[in-house]
Amino acid sequence: MKKLCLLAALATLAACQPQEKGYTIEGTLTGDSIPEGKVYLQKQLPFEVMRIDSAVMEHGKFRLQGQINQPEMYTLYIDTRTNPQESPRGKVFVTNFYLENSPITIEGEFDCLPSIYWTPDRKVIPPVIKGSATQDLYQQLLTTLKPYSDSLQAIDRQFLEKYTKPMMADREHKKDYTDIGINLVTKQADYQQQYIQKVKAFIQQNPSSVVALDQLKALFSGLTVNFNEKEITEMKSWITDAWQGTPQLAELDSMVNVITPLALGNKYIDIDVENPDGKSVKLASLIPSGKYVLLDFWASWCGPCRAEIPHLVKVNKQYKDFAIISISVDEKREEWLKALKEENMSWTQARIADGIMGNTVKKYNITAVPTCIVLDPEGRFYKVNMRGPALDKFLKETYQH
Repeated sequence: MKKLCLLAALATLAACQPQEKGYTIEGTLTGDSIPEGKVYLQKQLPFEVMRIDSAVMEHGKFRLQGQINQPEMYTLYIDTRTNPQESPRGKVFVTNFYLENSPITIEGEFDCLPSIYWTPDRKVIPPVIKGSATQDLYQQLLTTLKPYSDSLQAIDRQFLEKYTKPMMADREHKKDYTDIGINLVTKQADYQQQYIQKVKAFIQQNPSSVVALDQLKALFSGLTVNFNEKEITEMKSWITDAWQGTPQLAELDSMVNVITPLALGNKYIDIDVENPDGKSVKLASLIPSGKYVLLDFWASWCGPCRAEIPHLVKVNKQYKDFAIISISVDEKREEWLKALKEENMSWTQARIADGIMGNTVKKYNITAVPTCIVLDPEGRFYKVNMRGPALDKFLKETYQH
């Protein structure tokens, strides 16, 4: 009897102890013909993708299990290729979701899974993910944002059909597409602002959620900074108390330290550049006072950069009071000079000699080109993403012609 009582007491004590609890992911995909494949659980790191676990998918079913320290965004990567050298188009599928230590189910139609490559006219239905409260919160945000993201996608299609394709086909420039582009970019900017306002509201309402933290980091991690310093400080304050003393807040602090000098309203950053004669000069010596100035970071090897140059040629002729400074990140000087000659770029030209991977571009936090920034007449960061119709809109509103 005493032995039974002791066993009961030990069982009760064990039940009261904190349990090591992990996650399980049960996947079920349906469809007429589902190939076998491998399923990988992956985590995106700053410079690489880390594979956490893998499983075999048979008859549309797979199972993964493990344990993580805290809820985070992971990627479910489904590979149905029989040969790794085979094209992933139509064979590899990805779904991002928030994983946490709980029983999770993932169900979906195999033929409608999000693919690693976008395919026109292919129906895409994200799988239904249940069991993760963090994912549920993220899904609520996506539902809130859907009307705006759908509208932005519709505008992207209109850009392609009404602006980009016709303009490229009109080799003799019989029609001016400027007003069409301005109209579309105006609508786009309006929806983008509404989208951002919804994201901001979500962050303020859910400051302790990793979803809110990730959304704030996303707002701060664009190619250019579209907030002023006061806005950056305020937005960071929304989550500071909830994440105080954590590595996540330290990471956000580092991000803020990088982008704050580039905030709208701050003075441009002077850097060393090389002119076409091979002489090292200060950027400040090239920037005229009292004018709006476009800093156009580009490269000879960048297709979109080269495609934008004919537009800049037109802008340079039409707006004499608007200054353009094209700053190449070409590492090879001869390739840069060749492009200048081919493109007939008659405005101010300079080059960052250590290229896009060097230390100089880091002062502008440039990780890709083209990057186009407008300075106001006092040399302060004024507008970002100033290419194509967005630049046309700014110029027309500023110079009234």
